Amino acid sequence: MKKVIMAATCALFMLAQSSYAQAVQEAKEAKKEMKATKKMNKAREKRRDVNDGSRIEIPRVTDDRTKLAEAHKKEEKAVKKVMKSDAKGAKAKAKVVTKKADRVDDHNH
Repeated sequence: MKKVIMAATCALFMLAQSSYAQAVQEAKEAKKEMKATKKMNKAREKRRDVNDGSRIEIPRVTDDRTKLAEAHKKEEKAVKKVMKSDAKGAKAKAKVVTKKADRVDDHNH
């Protein structure tokens, strides 16, 4: 009886651990998505500043060329964040599939 309870407890713990790991990966994915959105918004804001033209320009600080370069840099970082988010999502899905495959393999042996 003790062995059955111990085995059930271990199985429950392993199941909870795998779902926790998946939840962590999904949370990381969501965080990367939010950061990417924030960077794209900043890039749009920089581009709007260039098109506005109602500000005093300081060379190499607030001139159009610098603002466009900053906007481009923000967009590149946003694209990287989206790619990282996709990778986190794929990693979470892969963990689920691997866990299921391990359970099937354990039952077959």
